[in-house]
Amino acid sequence: MKNVFSKIINAEAHKLVFFFFIIALIYVLLYEFWFTNIPGPSEISSKAGLITSKVSYSIIAASVFYFISQYIPIYRPKQQRKIKVLFEIYQRTLIIDSYLGSLKLKMRISQDDFKDSEIFGKAILSIDPDSPIDEFENWHQYLFYLKSKLLDVIRSMTFYHDYLSKEFLHELIIIEKQLLSPYTFEGHKTLGSSDLSYAEICIQELLVHNKHLQNLREKEFRKYDLQFQVDGTAYRKKYYN
Repeated sequence: MKNVFSKIINAEAHKLVFFFFIIALIYVLLYEFWFTNIPGPSEISSKAGLITSKVSYSIIAASVFYFISQYIPIYRPKQQRKIKVLFEIYQRTLIIDSYLGSLKLKMRISQDDFKDSEIFGKAILSIDPDSPIDEFENWHQYLFYLKSKLLDVIRSMTFYHDYLSKEFLHELIIIEKQLLSPYTFEGHKTLGSSDLSYAEICIQELLVHNKHLQNLREKEFRKYDLQFQVDGTAYRKKYYN
């Protein structure tokens, strides 16, 4: 019972309005076609029935007004925009994962090895930070490039914070805050470190929070999966059929 009550309280406005509209409509139909034909046991019960019927009529009228004035012209267009924004956000979340997945490959760690501090620490110490990596002169340049790319993607996502869930936005902000630290991937300049140990905690934090972010993406994507499929089918039919 508690879970049902919690779901009702946390439901979106239009769902609550629709719920009370249905309840009021059922009551009015029962009252007009059944209750009025049953002799009331007392004058009080008759007045109570009349009052509740008037309240139900008011709820029905208010619900119809809400759907006409708010739901159709305002909520629906906003919801359509939200669907489009979230689809783009979830795609950009995959970009973050690809950047950090590439980092794991370069560090030669697999799956969730970053959760094991001992394994991760050995991987960090096995890297020569002055050695070239891909097109970069050394690991310091590569990590700074990674930091810049991740910040660009995250800022393009947090711009739409109104459309993001509280948990999803929270993870993005944690990652952004970690990257914005003046010591992130710059510790070798201030600490004079000869290895990548200065970046160990930062990299591990990024990988841990990215894992959580990707789990949230999968979970939230499923909520809108049907709508994404409908929109995708309509788009392909329009432009590629």
